[in-house]
Amino acid sequence: MKRWALIGFVLLLSQWMRAQTVTFSATGGFYDASFELALQCNAAYQIRYTINGNTPTGASALYEAPLWLDEGLYSKSDIYTVQTACDELFYAPESVQHCITLRAAAFDEAGNRVGPVATQSYFIRSLGCDTHGLAVMAISVDSLALFDYDTGILVPGKYFDPSESYWTGNFYQSGSEWERLINVEFYEPSDNSGINQQAGLRTHGGTSRRQTQKGMKIYARDEYGKKRFKHHFFESIPNESFKHLVIKPFSYQWFNYGIQDDICNRMAANLDVESIASRPMVLFLNGEYWGIYYLKEKPDAHYLEDHFGNEDTDYNVVSNWYGFQMDGDTTGFLEMMRWVNDCDLTQEEQYARIGEMIDIDNFIDYYCFELFIANNDWPANNMRCYQLNDGIWRWIFFDGDDALTKMNFDVLDNATSTINMGWPTDSRSTLLFRKLLENKEFSKRFLLRFNELLSSQFTYEVTKAYFDDAAALVRGEVPSQCERFGLPLSLGQWEYDITAINRFLRTRVGNMIDRLGDFFTAEDNNTNIELLYPNPVSDELHMILWSDGFAVSDIEMFDLLGRKLHSQKVVLMEGENQVDLSCPYASGIYVLRFENQTQKIVIQ
Repeated sequence: MKRWALIGFVLLLSQWMRAQTVTFSATGGFYDASFELALQCNAAYQIRYTINGNTPTGASALYEAPLWLDEGLYSKSDIYTVQTACDELFYAPESVQHCITLRAAAFDEAGNRVGPVATQSYFIRSLGCDTHGLAVMAISVDSLALFDYDTGILVPGKYFDPSESYWTGNFYQSGSEWERLINVEFYEPSDNSGINQQAGLRTHGGTSRRQTQKGMKIYARDEYGKKRFKHHFFESIPNESFKHLVIKPFSYQWFNYGIQDDICNRMAANLDVESIASRPMVLFLNGEYWGIYYLKEKPDAHYLEDHFGNEDTDYNVVSNWYGFQMDGDTTGFLEMMRWVNDCDLTQEEQYARIGEMIDIDNFIDYYCFELFIANNDWPANNMRCYQLNDGIWRWIFFDGDDALTKMNFDVLDNATSTINMGWPTDSRSTLLFRKLLENKEFSKRFLLRFNELLSSQFTYEVTKAYFDDAAALVRGEVPSQCERFGLPLSLGQWEYDITAINRFLRTRVGNMIDRLGDFFTAEDNNTNIELLYPNPVSDELHMILWSDGFAVSDIEMFDLLGRKLHSQKVVLMEGENQVDLSCPYASGIYVLRFENQTQKIVIQ
């Protein structure tokens, strides 16, 4: 009987809450043209609403008749003019785009709120609110939570020190006391599916916090009403439930290309490393346009729980080589690093032991990838690894902002440096890789895998598709991003700038082969042709090349007039190596040159 009484009470409470909740005649999302919107709640109460993202109060506008959704409902707060960065970094345009954000609640005659706040945001294309095919996120929050001098999380504020401007300011504060209650909406451009719920907001990232366009992250919690964000945000993964999400700005300190990290995430997804799903979107903050952002997974214990099962408390997550604890217990990682410092991995039994501590194949793919993309903000920064309970450690790739541009960056020197610069490298961050390279078996596995990737996943044919897709997704929205933040300077400048990424990808395989050759090839290494067949040849020539050790060599083809017809680099491992060479030439006699050897071949 008590059970049925409790159920009845819950039903009555639910009905009462619905009666106190304001409903909208149309949900938020994308619309082609303006229309009339009606609000409704229990007739015993008044409806009061705001248009600037703030929580309605008894003094807010009184709803008396349906609202026509047009420019008259745009926020007048102009929060884009609030200084959210130090003088040299802050940028405010003359005006910004708007969406229509309505927040409404029921009030009694005394002006007391009696129900929850309902929020809906409308993106009307005929009013110029067009995100050019990108999804949209709308965050609504009391302005003081963002911009108050003492407690606002987006301003320099109380904690800003002009003498140490790089890492100070309210936006660099962290922890639960710097989390702010928001309402977050997300809408797909095709069907307005998405989410609309309360959540927590914090700032996120390193250098991006001090920019006008800041990194942020959102948290779903029970106390906010829903403990998960439930929507299929990312096409690349099946997951439809997320605890935390990162909102990464398009413009940041390193470059104004915006797309490097997205390209890197796409590349990493095909390797034996954990990688992060991401997608571009447009953000509106309290009804004002806030530019292009990337919605991303947050690489923490909840991410691991979502992808691999077990409880989030079963995972230990480390966020730097000094064992900084992100989740769980990092004691085991610190013990491993102390052992690595003192061990001799040239000894077979000690190398076998490190293979019981880390997933070597995963580690190799992680290093091949970081080296290939020439990540200049690594390895002393942006390292993350994890283990399940007391299992082996695996690595996660999650940040490629400062990648895909520096062709002349000596990545192998950076990854093996013993100079304690602190950033981007130091002896602690290179210790494990340096120690592993002392072992011949590891070096061979590393080089074999790198060579395999250079001829498959890292080829320009593959990576150009990622570049083209990443650029195409945001191209239509870049002009609005430029107007809002002055970064990039213009669409034309952005189009020119991103050619550096394309050029990097086009030439990177050959460049990386050269760097591997310079780093690994011994000066006294000998290479020679062991076998050449068939001869005469019709379409393809096969060669067995011998090398004393790892080597990078050139094979060249000439006609009898000495004109070079073909040249290619070959990566050789110790012992026999089979290399195939296409011969699409007219019948005749040709000269093949390999190192200091020449040999005539007949094409028929």
